[in-house]
Amino acid sequence: MSLSPVACPAWESIRGVRFTMLYGPTLVTVLVAHAALHEIDHATTSEGGYLVCFHKHRDAIEQVASVKHQRGLLDESGAVIVQAGDLRPSHS
Repeated sequence: MSLSPVACPAWESIRGVRFTMLYGPTLVTVLVAHAALHEIDHATTSEGGYLVCFHKHRDAIEQVASVKHQRGLLDESGAVIVQAGDLRPSHS
């Protein structure tokens, strides 16, 4: 089973942008590292910040998070961490 989007807002933390997705009835925390956002879209992170970049690329980030969750690539807390190298840079 893959992760599903849920209508909860994302927020910026010291490590990156955090948001949640659903795995059945269970909420799963996803952290997108600042470096991953910077790598996928340097221009947006420089001009608009990390949350703006996250929202611009949310669909791709959710897809990567779901794949990592399906593969069991979780940290010790059960969160999915999207790191630099997990996302393809945009060419927009």
